[in-house]
Amino acid sequence: MTEISAQSSSIDGRHNLGTIIAVGIVISALTFNLVLSFVNASISHVSSGAVIAVELLLIGAATLMILNRSESFLIVSIAVSAWLIFEMLIRYQYDPKAFRDAFIPIIFFYLGRSYASPASADRLVTIAILIVVAGALFEWMFLDVFLKYVDVIGYYVARGSVDASASTGAPGLFISGLRFEGRTLLPFLGEHRVSSVFLEPVSLGNFGAIAFAWTLLRDRRNPVALIAKTIGIAVILILGDARFGFYLCGVVLLTYLIAPIVRPAMAFALPFLVVIGLLWYAGAMVGVAWDNTTTGRFLLSGQLLSTLDLGQALGLKITTIDFDDSGYSYMLSRFGVVGAASLWALYVFGSPAETMESWRFKLFVCVYLVLLLSISTSSVTIKTGALLWFLAGSIATGYRPAPQALHE
Repeated sequence: MTEISAQSSSIDGRHNLGTIIAVGIVISALTFNLVLSFVNASISHVSSGAVIAVELLLIGAATLMILNRSESFLIVSIAVSAWLIFEMLIRYQYDPKAFRDAFIPIIFFYLGRSYASPASADRLVTIAILIVVAGALFEWMFLDVFLKYVDVIGYYVARGSVDASASTGAPGLFISGLRFEGRTLLPFLGEHRVSSVFLEPVSLGNFGAIAFAWTLLRDRRNPVALIAKTIGIAVILILGDARFGFYLCGVVLLTYLIAPIVRPAMAFALPFLVVIGLLWYAGAMVGVAWDNTTTGRFLLSGQLLSTLDLGQALGLKITTIDFDDSGYSYMLSRFGVVGAASLWALYVFGSPAETMESWRFKLFVCVYLVLLLSISTSSVTIKTGALLWFLAGSIATGYRPAPQALHE
């Protein structure tokens, strides 16, 4: 009996250590750009290779942790890799970023499923909110000091994400760090949009929506924690003028309310309906210029989608158009409609969610991706992607894709 207890204690200890390491990887994914930006501005030049190396280190560490813990991970990895290689051979294009974008969701989902529980994910979200709020307040109150030691635009120029002509050489914010046309949330706060540890406001808004979705799901019976975390999330969304992130928080409420009547097949159909809607909208607004409003971004996304021919939509022909403002165009051009639909089906029908709590968060992930892909490719970044998919894995329960009641 003593031996069994000792073995159980040893297993629990290893699992606790694994959870700590896994959480550390996710926090590192959230903050490593801030660290590298500090190094670039204050210590030594950072190249694009260094950024790629850090991402590969985080992804590689997560992969090593789950490699021998799930047979399904190996099967999924082989199938996805085979499809990507097939497409690249057909279009004579080697695209390592496609592998990265496809495997971040898979790897971090399995990391959360293997090492996290909803309780440990609660602690992760609390820590993340505190870090992001602290960074946002520091940037807001001490902008000159923040830029002196971080120099956001200088970092993006150094890593090759922004052309050097976009920078004056003086420390500055990212291109979207100022809302020249006037902010939407509390206009009297001025043009500055904070970005905290993410260095750009878009990811800040995405983080706010993810954190709110988890907080509402898990802390709804704990009013003190719910109010405190919601206030923190509201602060970062307002300071960052993250209007889309703010709208997403409203979508979270609606999603959780309708979750009991939504079936997995309905969630699966949603992105296809949105793509049709974007194409129709672009066709109905021919000759109209897009602007930086939400509807304007939808128009641009539809216009970019309409540039794809059949071969490009199948992922079999190269396209040279920049699809940063249309996630659906990007996904189709990289994975093809078959590959993108298969990855989507893998989550919708393959991810277990037998409890209503698990199903609600899974449905949030689906709605979040469907909406975000309508206006940008920001959903593929590891900065917020690692957290999202780790949480999704931590709360995935059972074997069925939705609560049993939905099938009766």
